[in-house]
Amino acid sequence: MPSVQGRPAWDDSETRRSYAAYLLGALRWFGGGLAGLALAAGLSAYAVLVLERAGVGVFIVAAVILGVIGVVTGAGGLLRARRFRRTLQRAPWQRATLRVAGAHLRLVFTASDDIDAGEGAEGSPSVDVALMTTSRWRVRTVVGHRDGEVAVCRYEEAGFILTAEGMNNLYGLRPLTRDVGRYRP
Repeated sequence: MPSVQGRPAWDDSETRRSYAAYLLGALRWFGGGLAGLALAAGLSAYAVLVLERAGVGVFIVAAVILGVIGVVTGAGGLLRARRFRRTLQRAPWQRATLRVAGAHLRLVFTASDDIDAGEGAEGSPSVDVALMTTSRWRVRTVVGHRDGEVAVCRYEEAGFILTAEGMNNLYGLRPLTRDVGRYRP
């Protein structure tokens, strides 16, 4: 677990390793998207010059669509990684307990942490959040830390960055608005 002594989160070597893993994932998406677009361009040239077949068009369109998805996803990840780094270089980690109920999460902070949030079930400050990802393996990793202690860093006044021991990655969280009558964890 990253240290939480009021120092910037970036000072911790585990934080830098987690950041590197996050950045590498974004670069993989971006590179895969570029490879898909290059494949589409090469395949279209090959189809026109050599094959003279219309049936190859389906594969070209699929490669273009997948390439664009990869580039957009990778570019978004790279932008988030840049923002995450800025945030981690100036804000400290805070400890919280992670509660999970379906797609929603609740971060329950210790009473000493300075979080402007509502009161949790135990009387300590809490924030209802949702993951900024829909990737199944990333969601499973976070849910695997249910009722466990996590490290959270305030993310540019709009959300949080989450990590925990064994995660070896960073996860973006966005706060949820309170809906009257709707169950939250």
